[in-house]
Amino acid sequence: MECIEIVTPRFLTPGSNAVCASPGLRRPPNAPSTPSRQLRSGPVQFPSIRPPLTPRVSPSKQPIDAPVTPSKRPSRPSSPRKGGDLAKIPSPVKLPSVLPAHLAPCLRLQKRAILGALQSSLTSEDIDDHDHSSTNNTAYTQLHNLLQGTTTRGEGNSCLLLGPRGSGKTSLVERAIKDLPVEPIVLWLSGHTQHNDRLALREIARQLSQQTGKSFLGEVEEDVNNTEDEPNPFLDPGPTISIPPPSHLPALISVLPTLSRPAVVILDAFDLFAHHARQSLLYCLLDTVQSCKVGQGNNGLAVVGITTRIDTINLLEKRVKSRFSGRMIRAAPPSDQLFWINLSRQLLNTPVDGPSEWGTLWTFAVHTFLEDRKVMDTIKDTFALTRDVRMLKQMLTAIVANLRTMSPFPTASHISAAVSAQRLRSKFTHLQALSYPSICLLVAATHAHSAGHDMITFEMLYDAFREEFRASSAAPIQIEGGSIGMAKCTREVLMRSFEALVGARMFTSVAAPSPNIAPEFVRYRCLVERVAVKQAVNAMGQTNVKKWLNKAS
Repeated sequence: MECIEIVTPRFLTPGSNAVCASPGLRRPPNAPSTPSRQLRSGPVQFPSIRPPLTPRVSPSKQPIDAPVTPSKRPSRPSSPRKGGDLAKIPSPVKLPSVLPAHLAPCLRLQKRAILGALQSSLTSEDIDDHDHSSTNNTAYTQLHNLLQGTTTRGEGNSCLLLGPRGSGKTSLVERAIKDLPVEPIVLWLSGHTQHNDRLALREIARQLSQQTGKSFLGEVEEDVNNTEDEPNPFLDPGPTISIPPPSHLPALISVLPTLSRPAVVILDAFDLFAHHARQSLLYCLLDTVQSCKVGQGNNGLAVVGITTRIDTINLLEKRVKSRFSGRMIRAAPPSDQLFWINLSRQLLNTPVDGPSEWGTLWTFAVHTFLEDRKVMDTIKDTFALTRDVRMLKQMLTAIVANLRTMSPFPTASHISAAVSAQRLRSKFTHLQALSYPSICLLVAATHAHSAGHDMITFEMLYDAFREEFRASSAAPIQIEGGSIGMAKCTREVLMRSFEALVGARMFTSVAAPSPNIAPEFVRYRCLVERVAVKQAVNAMGQTNVKKWLNKAS
């Protein structure tokens, strides 16, 4: 039962009490029927009422406080954007169109710092992207633990690092080697450069001689015909490197665990090494790794293969596969374009030593640049084509390199020019200068391609143009005596335009010429893309041709 307290300081006496309202309580005979009306006319004297008894309510009818159902998605505290302090919105300032003379050295320092950061391969490790960071952090942990076992306990380990291009495989290897407590001897081999085992053997011997300063397999036999005693002025006076012959491959690989420091062999493009004859290099490396045990006095050997093919393990021979440990470590590219934006913000906001005025201007300029809608759309379109971070770095390099005192801050025009330089140029840049019959033939070829005909003939194009001309002439519309329908072109005019397009290599023949086939029935393939045809039609300004092109599904 609820207690309602009626407070009327103007009419109630100081000794009046609160009134408990109950639905089962009878009104006393001397109580006024309408207290609200009497309150308007004069003071109301409330009689003393006994405290009412609490009515009995059945347990089933007792009000029960309904439990509060939590939301399916718990509310998260408001957090700043990803990217840390770099994502904080700076205070708005007015950016000068021309940089003052006293800030020109700051621009040069900023450009030098950003270009240096772009050349580093370890700049994306602190970017907050959950999927990318969790996958690559797991890969880093596994690779670091494997290399640490080699360098600290003298183990022999092997693994494969898999991932698409631009997922950060090389950066993970460099980062894992950099964080090791003991600096190992690192040998980098590439399947793109070392096409056979002989070249790989020479590269291993060269890097070993540079990092250790001595040779382990003895001198190669010198040329007996070379009897000159005087030094050759065209030779490098530095220390010579003895390159062992290919027959010394097993002996050279077996020396790696006995070096003064642990050895790590990195095989980039590991799948290309599997195409070498008999896979001798892989067999010698993996066999040496398998025989390298803890407690034998060795310093350890690790072989890390980097590849983009997930079926690389199937390319190995049986004897090589039996000596491989089977460890597969996977890396992943960024899953969201927000990673690119945060990485761009981090790279562009590389700190430099300069006045606070320059820092304020540059920070606000970078924020305005990354918040521009055109810049966001350009990054989104490029991210949809490739997720390789190296493409983003190339774009930022072009933007920073083009900054001048007359245009000191990045804008949307800078990124548009950078993207245009990175993408493939159009083969036909003069389509806007083509004549009306030539444009009509290209539109007809676009319709044929949309209908599923990759190979076309002149007769097919002429029939398509004639049908469209008839449809346009069926309901002629004239404005001030002039028609806005399709302009008529004779067969001879279209044939000459078609021959000109063939001469410009916009149409290429798919069969050898034959005297038994008439020229209008020779099969061709159109090399001009629909996007280029659409741009040429828009530049021409013919409304009827635009409508005809838009009919192509």
